[in-house]
Amino acid sequence: MHIMSAGKKSGIEAPPESPIAFRACSNGEFCPKPETALDRTARQAFFSQVEARHRRLGLSRRQFAESACGVMAALFVINQVYGCGNARRGSGGAQAHAGSAGYGVDPTMMEDLDLACEALTGPDFVMDVQVHPATPLNPWRNAPLPSTAEDFIRTLFVDSDTTVACLSGVPGARDLGRDNVEASDYLQELTDKLGKRRLIYHANIDPTRGASELAYMQELAGTYDLSAWKVYPHVGPWRLDDPLVGLPFLEQARQLNVKLIAAHRGIAADSGLFDAPSSPVDLTRAAAQMPDVKFLVYHSGWQSNIDENHAFDPQNTNPGGVDRLIKGVLDAGIGSTGNVYAELGSTWRNLMTSPNEAAHVLGKLLKHLGEDRIIWGTDSVFTGSPQEQIQAFRLFEIPIPFQELYGYPALTSAVKAKILGLNGAALYGIDPEAMRCAIKNDFVERLKLARREDPESVPVPGEKRYGPKDPEEYRRFLRWERG
Repeated sequence: MHIMSAGKKSGIEAPPESPIAFRACSNGEFCPKPETALDRTARQAFFSQVEARHRRLGLSRRQFAESACGVMAALFVINQVYGCGNARRGSGGAQAHAGSAGYGVDPTMMEDLDLACEALTGPDFVMDVQVHPATPLNPWRNAPLPSTAEDFIRTLFVDSDTTVACLSGVPGARDLGRDNVEASDYLQELTDKLGKRRLIYHANIDPTRGASELAYMQELAGTYDLSAWKVYPHVGPWRLDDPLVGLPFLEQARQLNVKLIAAHRGIAADSGLFDAPSSPVDLTRAAAQMPDVKFLVYHSGWQSNIDENHAFDPQNTNPGGVDRLIKGVLDAGIGSTGNVYAELGSTWRNLMTSPNEAAHVLGKLLKHLGEDRIIWGTDSVFTGSPQEQIQAFRLFEIPIPFQELYGYPALTSAVKAKILGLNGAALYGIDPEAMRCAIKNDFVERLKLARREDPESVPVPGEKRYGPKDPEEYRRFLRWERG
């Protein structure tokens, strides 16, 4: 962990920004929540921690905020402000009696740089299975997305511990014209710079197109080194277990021997309940019919309008959010060695400041899918560098009262290592040790080393929230998206 330099000063030093945004932005697929009183309290509490501690370390306010101690201060504030029985949406009730989840931050870590660095770093092989290119997307905020391949690489790999990433949704969809050409060129530039070692990718498919799409799949499989097919069954909507749409698509994936399906399930403008278009129940039914095909549930069925501050209730016939995935897996008889995997992109980021909900979501997935079936994803670059998500996850704990009352497994270092990368590597057929050896001295590692020695010599884009950060920005984004 490095300490960023203070830079040039002019006049009064501006209030430092927290290294972890207390309110997550949207990835463009859901409306972000407006700022709450808790968010304002957290921001002020972080400023207070900076003010109280930066001089003791001989650092400016900005230097402290950008150091490992600043990250610890942000996580400490999350514990204090959003923990103690406070879920993001203010529920609690009986759940509050189970204790409070949060991050393993000792106050001394806010003033001991070595101790803070040791806690935040690790030897983990980090594989992010959900990242997005800036092209052909246009910026919808004043802060433009990292639009060059070099900016993308610095944001994703140099400024974080990510080792391997999967670009989601390339090549571009048909009929994009010039945008599709730009997207293909962008992908080629990234591949040329990173090689096939660090970057893999999905192909976007729309099975509702019928026979023409099956032919398009064959064309893509013959042109690109594809790792999976990416689909959006909630759009339309259509179902993966539909004998006229979903099943022919899955059979074609089988025939082409690209037998990994990454399906968006969750995060949609619907009720978020069991029979809603965003529900993963169709995926679990299809998975039961095709055990040789693997299914990656993007977002794990999480829905921003569903409170997750509770355990799974097997008696509930109409569950919402992540519980839809749990019920679907149980109903289909798919266990912890089955062919369904839960992915955490946007889900973890939006739960980071709601510790009890985060503990329930991770606990439910660990209990019912197992520690080998949870896959790391971040939905970057919409949220900037994924490093804050990685660091927070390393410190997160499922408290013993939750384990005892709900039967959740402990979130140990070994389990975290699996989730952060080992599970994804196994799913995509990557040997972590061989990969480490292959990239040991590549240009990304050289940039990382140079940045550790002198952060200003290797600048990275500093925006933490490229996606819409409040309802008004989201409405502007929708107006742009709809032309």
